[in-house]
Amino acid sequence: MSAVAVSEGTTRQASIDAGPFRVSEVVFPPGLRLPWHAHPHGCVAVVVDGVVGKRFRRLEADAGAGALISMPPEEPHEDRFGRAGAAIVVVEAEEGVAPGVSCTADGGGALVALRIRRELAAPDAFTPLAVEGLALELLALAGRSRVPPRPELWVERVRVPVRERIRDPIEPRRLAAEIGVHPAHLARAFRARYGETLGEYVRRLRLEWAAGEMIATDKPLAFLAVEAGFCDQSHFTRAFKRQFGTTPARFRATQL
Repeated sequence: MSAVAVSEGTTRQASIDAGPFRVSEVVFPPGLRLPWHAHPHGCVAVVVDGVVGKRFRRLEADAGAGALISMPPEEPHEDRFGRAGAAIVVVEAEEGVAPGVSCTADGGGALVALRIRRELAAPDAFTPLAVEGLALELLALAGRSRVPPRPELWVERVRVPVRERIRDPIEPRRLAAEIGVHPAHLARAFRARYGETLGEYVRRLRLEWAAGEMIATDKPLAFLAVEAGFCDQSHFTRAFKRQFGTTPARFRATQL
């Protein structure tokens, strides 16, 4: 199997060399399928937008926004991109990046990836230094993650439509009907597998999405609160502080 670049099949790419790392944002079109292939360098990647189905020899997962993926050099895998395609931030290095395969959800990784995206979009003389530091943060997060046991396939399938429609109203009964299980069984299995309820998972994803928008845009906080599905800004502020330990206004101020 020949090794291919991480940009294989992309519609857009922005890259920078930062210390020992090659850091890129790569954008893949909807519905793309990349059959079994490998990359010459080890890499750690974060899905910023969209969903990609990753299939390795011993692991299979649907990686949505916020997923943190690690793979060593020459690791065979297959990629299937969802109906919205995907944007992925990738950190590559010749050695010491990814000792094994993993795919986990990590809100911290998503925020670091969004900061990398911002640096790549508006580079200056200090961008290589800033991106190198952010790449090291991602490597530390990946090193602390572990490969989760493979979930029942139907439980994993629940998360795909939720991630793709994160700002739409989520109805557990409709999700259960789509999967073909009872709503009560869905609730129990989801919490047992992921350690949080479906509602907690949706709220966490919406808050992570809102945090990313605060970094990438200047949308008013009240507008973001409504877009993220909260009834008002005060409710949004309380939920945001519980998750991130700071208010939305202070969080945005630290990113400027």
